[in-house]
Amino acid sequence: MTRTLSAVLLLVAIAACDNGKAKVEAAAKKLDNAVDKLEKDEAASQLASAKAALAANTDPAEACTWVATHPTATELARLCSFDVPMRHATMAVTAAEKARAEMPEAPSLTECSSDGWTKAKAALDRDHGSEAAWTALAARWAKVCPGS
Repeated sequence: MTRTLSAVLLLVAIAACDNGKAKVEAAAKKLDNAVDKLEKDEAASQLASAKAALAANTDPAEACTWVATHPTATELARLCSFDVPMRHATMAVTAAEKARAEMPEAPSLTECSSDGWTKAKAALDRDHGSEAAWTALAARWAKVCPGS
């Protein structure tokens, strides 16, 4: 309460001064610039963290959670909506291709019932259905796991 009262009194004092409005506007602009810089720095940090996680073959869960509330971080949003599910889908396709190579005559493969594939496919079809890398990977899946 005391802080609020102090802030109000400060604003009244500034407004009472000559050119007070210009000072308030200048302070607001400085604050906006500082917030923008802070958000850009945080986005860069989250992007670096996400790239490192993918390189280490782990999910960048924290960074992808952060980007949900910061949609202006477009490169990170792309990484989370495309690169991460593509990694899951690629792992599923690779496992299914390996199993098919080991059992070419098997009528069905356990690997063709992959939860990772199902979740990745849903996300990629919804958000990136026409991307060449995704359609090529989906074709590989259809070849190794027909009908699934």
